[in-house]
Amino acid sequence: MLQYLKQSTFKANEVFLKAIGLLKNHYFSIAGLCFLLFITSNTSSYLAWNMQDYSSVSLKWLLCFVFMTVFFGTQLILIKRALLLAYGIEHADFKDYIPTTKQFVNFLLGFVLYSFLIGIVYLLISIVSFPLLYLGVDMTTLSMEVCPFLTGVIMVFVLMRITFFPYFIADKQINLFHACRLSIALTRGNVVSLLVLFLAIGLTYLFQLSCEYFEYFLAAKIFSFINTFFVIPSVSLVMAVAYHEMLKDYNGGDDPKLLNNII
Repeated sequence: MLQYLKQSTFKANEVFLKAIGLLKNHYFSIAGLCFLLFITSNTSSYLAWNMQDYSSVSLKWLLCFVFMTVFFGTQLILIKRALLLAYGIEHADFKDYIPTTKQFVNFLLGFVLYSFLIGIVYLLISIVSFPLLYLGVDMTTLSMEVCPFLTGVIMVFVLMRITFFPYFIADKQINLFHACRLSIALTRGNVVSLLVLFLAIGLTYLFQLSCEYFEYFLAAKIFSFINTFFVIPSVSLVMAVAYHEMLKDYNGGDDPKLLNNII
């Protein structure tokens, strides 16, 4: 078991170092995408805050649609760029970076699916933990601390198993559910390596969330800046390299069965 953990960690380190090398050599080629993500996110938050009392509902929905299209479309372009770099392709035609409507819709549905799963898991945990009320646990503590914490832990592992669905969507031109099944099959036996990668690249997000929770808004903005310009491109490249490396060793089918690959 210790040898397995050592090998998994070593593989994770290899992937991380290779991704950082790609980032150092090609950072400015994706800096514009990172800047666009930063501007889109902050402009959306600024307008949402200042338009709370604005009466035009149709304008609010239009702006929401525009910002969602730009933000998620830019993320897909960033993923495509990262995939091409992981495959060793430094230059490609402009059309190769533009996501199709099918890719964009499936990518967006992936976030809807994940949000739906969060709700289902929270509901199940609430039902299972309900007897704790009879053991003296306060209802507020149960609903605001215990259930969200357990839901978060479970959803981290769910995320690790389906984390490559955007890469399959961008790379293989397949639908969301097919991409999720392939991601679950690809990550089977690689959970430890992925956990190491998640911990390595997720620290600044934890710092940002902590600052926002304790209302250190200036520090939260600083970490948001770091996340946008350094962590986001690093995550894209790290996951693209991990996807490429694991895909080379993948010996499953093109349409794997879900239940056969969960464990």
